[in-house]
Amino acid sequence: MNYLLSLINSVVGDEQLARLLFAGAIGLSVVLAVATLVLLVQGLQDPVQRRLLLIKRGHGGESYGQSTPSNLQLLLEQVGQRFSSVEQGQPSATRTLLTHAGYRSHAAVQMYWAIRLLSPLAMVGLAVLALPLIPKLSLLVGMVVLLVALGVGWLAPSIYVNARKQARMTRLLVAFPDALDLMVVCVESGLALPQAIERVSEEMAVSQPDLAVELALVNSEVRAGIPSTEALKRLAERTGLEDIRGLVSLLAQSIRFGTSVGATLRIYAEEFRDRRTQLAEEKAAKIGTKLMFPLIFCLWPSFFLVAIGPAIIGVFKVFGKL
Repeated sequence: MNYLLSLINSVVGDEQLARLLFAGAIGLSVVLAVATLVLLVQGLQDPVQRRLLLIKRGHGGESYGQSTPSNLQLLLEQVGQRFSSVEQGQPSATRTLLTHAGYRSHAAVQMYWAIRLLSPLAMVGLAVLALPLIPKLSLLVGMVVLLVALGVGWLAPSIYVNARKQARMTRLLVAFPDALDLMVVCVESGLALPQAIERVSEEMAVSQPDLAVELALVNSEVRAGIPSTEALKRLAERTGLEDIRGLVSLLAQSIRFGTSVGATLRIYAEEFRDRRTQLAEEKAAKIGTKLMFPLIFCLWPSFFLVAIGPAIIGVFKVFGKL
């Protein structure tokens, strides 16, 4: 506190005015924080408000054994809803990003924006507490530290969600060839496409749970009356993989024109194996270029040091004697 007061005093130039500004800022911050928390907590404790929030999230009641969200989760949803209301009713970029990352909850967008808005405040608070620990800290350096903390708090949730999205898409892409081969076997053995998808999801529930959940969701949608082509299109939208989009297009054409689904799956499986081989060859061809920089900056300096170092030491000794 004394450090912050000294910073304000250095800017204002009047100690009395600096103390008044400091006390006023702290009092206003405390009043606003307490009022905000009281209003939000009162809104959550209100049975009508809580019931409306639960209905909006898809929880019709607690008699069906559904797990209801906690007050903290509802609080974050209320905060994020103020900033994500423009995205309701249409597939926004944030909703697509969270779906690809594996967050399919109705309140995922609100939770995302709430965390992304509150994390900069938390980081700035931690930076303010850490400022007195920095030696020889000036006002400019302090402002830079606060701005960096603000930027880190704003970008950290986005970076985490993008990393989770890439990891999940990689897992789905690795698991897709095995699922495709199993689907070919099931269809050629006499099972229909929905039963084949259900069987594949059961077989891959342990080894590849992400893809198994997606396939089980496709089977549930088909059982609910959604056409197979539409359910597969939703699968492609949820995963964001171009390989699954290609499979959906081929299956839709096969179902539309009445051709064999098994033959279509087998042809696509062969094309996918060729594409996977080409991708592996492409990655292998890039290894030489990627190894150039580690060789230049890590291996060659040590090699030259070992090879030429003794000769340089000998030259220095000779010239030193001269």
